[in-house]
Amino acid sequence: MTNPANFLTRVCLFACASILMISCKDTDDFFNEKEDNPTVKGANTFDFSTTQEVDLIVDYSDFNAKIPVYFSVYNVNPFVNENTPEEFIDETINPIFSGYTDKQGKFDETVTLPAYAKRLHVVTGNFLVGLRRNMTAVENGEAVMVVKNPVKESASPTRAYRVAGAGSSTNDLSGMTHLYKKGDGTQVYKPWLTALGTWNSASGRPDYLLDKTDQTLINKGLIFSEDEIYGMFNTACDALNSGTNLKEQYRAAADLRLVKDSEVSITALGSSTCWNSSLGYYYYNENTPPTSQMDLNIIMIFPNTQDGEWPRGSYPNNKYNGNIGALRGDVVQLMYYPPTADGGIDTSNGTTMFPAGTKIGFMLKTNAWGQRGKDYAVNGNSYASKKNIWASSTDGLSGAYDSGVKYPNPDGEARSAKFSYTAPNGSQYVVVSFEDACDDKDYDDLMFALNPADAFDFDDVAKIENRRATTYGVYGFEDKWPEAGDYDMNDLMINCKHELEFYQLPDGSKKLNKERFYLTTYHNYITLKNGLAVDLQSSNIATIYVNKLLPGQTKYASETYTMQNKMYYYLPEIRWGGKDDTKETRMWYLTDDITKDENKTTGEGVTWVFEVTYSKGLTKSGTTIRPFLWRAGDNGQVEVHLPWVDPTNKADKTLFGTGADKSDPTVKKSNGQKMYYVGSDKFPFAFYLDGVDITEFQNTILKRENESKRIDKFFPDFLEWSVSDGMKSTDWYLHHLDSEIIETTE
Repeated sequence: MTNPANFLTRVCLFACASILMISCKDTDDFFNEKEDNPTVKGANTFDFSTTQEVDLIVDYSDFNAKIPVYFSVYNVNPFVNENTPEEFIDETINPIFSGYTDKQGKFDETVTLPAYAKRLHVVTGNFLVGLRRNMTAVENGEAVMVVKNPVKESASPTRAYRVAGAGSSTNDLSGMTHLYKKGDGTQVYKPWLTALGTWNSASGRPDYLLDKTDQTLINKGLIFSEDEIYGMFNTACDALNSGTNLKEQYRAAADLRLVKDSEVSITALGSSTCWNSSLGYYYYNENTPPTSQMDLNIIMIFPNTQDGEWPRGSYPNNKYNGNIGALRGDVVQLMYYPPTADGGIDTSNGTTMFPAGTKIGFMLKTNAWGQRGKDYAVNGNSYASKKNIWASSTDGLSGAYDSGVKYPNPDGEARSAKFSYTAPNGSQYVVVSFEDACDDKDYDDLMFALNPADAFDFDDVAKIENRRATTYGVYGFEDKWPEAGDYDMNDLMINCKHELEFYQLPDGSKKLNKERFYLTTYHNYITLKNGLAVDLQSSNIATIYVNKLLPGQTKYASETYTMQNKMYYYLPEIRWGGKDDTKETRMWYLTDDITKDENKTTGEGVTWVFEVTYSKGLTKSGTTIRPFLWRAGDNGQVEVHLPWVDPTNKADKTLFGTGADKSDPTVKKSNGQKMYYVGSDKFPFAFYLDGVDITEFQNTILKRENESKRIDKFFPDFLEWSVSDGMKSTDWYLHHLDSEIIETTE
């Protein structure tokens, strides 16, 4: 007896199939869809490309940052993650492009993006621009994003900075919020000292700011020029990125030690927070460091560190109410007061000269200036309620006593970062930044610099590394070419990590000076001995280095091979024996056995690292790599390249046009590409998937039990993409099933 449910199912399937046949009538003229594997009647000319060329325009010029602005482009909102606050970037999401604008804040280049990228999320955490995510669409090969500055008018240095009226000079600490006591009245630190002078009662701006035009102070090296200040911003922004964890190497716990008797000045570079915090300093002899919080004699520098530039406040109408206590570029001279027998300092006997061997530390009391600005802060009341947090530059002397913070600090770890800045004339300066609360780790809530040059010991001050931008892609190969194979695309897979390294030119611009390609091999079960080679094309090359990393290792397993070596497995050659003034192409035969030195447990193979250094700086990538599979054959090498890519002059040409291969080099694209490595199936012999890493495939086609199972059984949108010649389901490889699609029949 027929099962009614099965009968109805078959009726529905028949109806759907009928509709499909009607709607696909034109398609049937070109494709054989009677079988599970659609085939072309003739050669399949689809190149299986997953990239697109986009004219990308990004414009932050309205912020007048005067330095290059680093930005990243994402295909999804990188802030959307249930485990992170909205304003924090989820660093597990990889960008699809990153780069720098020019010093005017503008970027206008043709870049390569994944074909699936239709709506772009453009993100920057630049200190002078703020943490921003803006969206734009790719339309007709172009994407334009122009960002306006919401605080441009209200945060200019000429605006008024008084709250209610002019205010008056004071050094009264009674109005401060828990400056040295917890909310319950428990004393944590000694009362802060006000020896430097008074400040405005309305804004907190000091009355003891130095005159930046005073030639005597300039000659002493206590005043930075505008060029030096922007140079510091330019350097520090390579380490600081709002919404991103600061690298551990920059989170210095050692206080700054003077190597000679010297005067010291501090220059405010800015804050990036809605909080109105207070900054003080303390000092001690290097041989008698403080051991407890009560050992510190903290002297007030800036009662209110708010600079009015926080990008997420509510505008317009000057909601800061002029509550700005430290304009960017404000300078204060620090004073040295001799110690007293009771552990204090004598503030009646100060001098501008600090003795050599003195260590200077800093304390940031979050929200000590109180809730005077709560009307302009997003979630102002909840932020202002966090009052029991002190950030010290000395390890063990911070204090964090509020509950509900994301990163508790029970051991009082230092919450500052220190960087060295080298001016064009060779002078070295110290830049310090702070993390005010315990809700993130980007360390950009306050930044300042110290003068004079070369007064401090730089051994414990980190030198900022060049910025590196990283994107990913994956290659997959079938090794049975020219036969059809099983189209599981896992006979050789390569995880390609592409890294761009930028450096700063003397004029402050940022240029690309190095590129690195990290090629890590993977495979499922194979019976053939397959090798890996790379076709590298580049221009303006100074050097090329190739290194080998064994699985799980961080040190190179062998010497560095340069393009001058003539060793077989590292054999560079000028392709076709030719070379012109604009392009150089070299073949690198890396190994004849991809299984050699692999980790048999994890399946991870060797990582081959290509490092290309350029003879002059570039604005975008200057190197193209094309990995290919190869092995020795009877009449030359058996090679498997991407579709429409030429073989090498070592390839066995007799294989073309045999088996499933439909290559015809007489057929050319408008760009001159010849029709090699194409078949009649809607599956390729090889592909490159842009904007994805190997994790998408480790639980699918790379699992041993999934060997010989076609890729579309795990990526169900593959065929729609393939049959449409890449017009539909361009993101097919971002959506996989945990188990294969099983066809059942009655």
